[in-house]
Amino acid sequence: MKDTFRSLRGRDFRLYFIGQVVSLLGTWVQQVALSWITYRVTGSAFMLGLIAFSGQIPMLLLSPVGGMLADRLERRNILVVTQIVSMATATWLAVVAYTDSFSPWVLLVSSIIMGATGGIEMPTRQAFLLEIVHDRSHGTNAIALNSLTFNGARLVGPAASGAILYLAGETACFVINVLSFLAAIYTLMVIRPKSIGRHATGRGLLGGVEYLRQFAPARWLLITVASTSLCVSPFMTFMPVYAKDVFRGGPETLGILMGASGFGAVLASLYLATRTSLSGTGQRIAGACFATGLASIAFAYNPFVAVALPLLVVSGAATIIVITSCNMLLQHMVPDNLRGRVMALYTMSFIGMLPVGSLLTGSMAHITGVEPVFAACGIAALAIGYALTRKLPYLRDEARPAPSEKGLLS
Repeated sequence: MKDTFRSLRGRDFRLYFIGQVVSLLGTWVQQVALSWITYRVTGSAFMLGLIAFSGQIPMLLLSPVGGMLADRLERRNILVVTQIVSMATATWLAVVAYTDSFSPWVLLVSSIIMGATGGIEMPTRQAFLLEIVHDRSHGTNAIALNSLTFNGARLVGPAASGAILYLAGETACFVINVLSFLAAIYTLMVIRPKSIGRHATGRGLLGGVEYLRQFAPARWLLITVASTSLCVSPFMTFMPVYAKDVFRGGPETLGILMGASGFGAVLASLYLATRTSLSGTGQRIAGACFATGLASIAFAYNPFVAVALPLLVVSGAATIIVITSCNMLLQHMVPDNLRGRVMALYTMSFIGMLPVGSLLTGSMAHITGVEPVFAACGIAALAIGYALTRKLPYLRDEARPAPSEKGLLS
């Protein structure tokens, strides 16, 4: 365990890590507050899905733009600009909350703006990470700790948001997020990333697509990420429904439920950070797909909070093992000059597929209720795990010839 945080020995990554923790805490406080406000204002599971869709679909559409910019421009500057836009949006929401003038159109517009900035930011941030890890042997650890920042905030943020909503009201959630962006902007400005030449070709996103077409291990990693994102979308979209209508709670119950999922994600991130080798990663990804499916099926018709919490821990942990492990493998496979565009495709597969899942499951829930949606997504996750298990021997053989990829899927 002594090397779990080894990449934090580097000044730049340490500063980046701290700024991200603070900023993401604010983002999660705001996100949970918006989710609660959406259901309070509209009372509709379909609107929850539509709002989630409106915030996530720009990531699917704009991630290619973000990836191409990341391969051509200074990545730090891109991140600073997106943080400023996000801070301005949070300021607007604070004003709307203070004047108690939330409406469906306000929720939709704010979600679209945040999704658009996220579509540019996410692939840039993924590509930027290895620029601030000056010891390349710490790259895998840094990716795991980067996941830890997101999931640690996911653990603390929802619980904090529930408490803040209860004690201080909705406006405070948005003000906290505004302040948190200042930490992220400051740390981005003072770090000194490695100078990496931009050698992107004029083919745009097609360069990344061609790489995936020719290299099946990377292609299957993105297929697994996209499929998993579709299957876990109900956990992100319908928690307010379970908190309010199934478990008969309020915002504090929503915070506890999302915190349980975040706790599992933190455990998984810490586990991955202890890994010093990528050996066995393929089997872990397949096993996590099975765990996600079983947890979703068990959660579907469960009426007890006490049973729901451990299931959410398992689901949160398994999802992060899939998503972060695929990220680790891709970051070590992809050439530097394609990193931004391939990570854009990763963002499209992970974040970008969530709107499709949100809209699809929201429509299904409107007809059948939320329980059958969870069960169906669980069965689909089991199918993903089975397909990947069958494919792993072939992917391992294809990955081995390249020295830099040898053993990645062992």
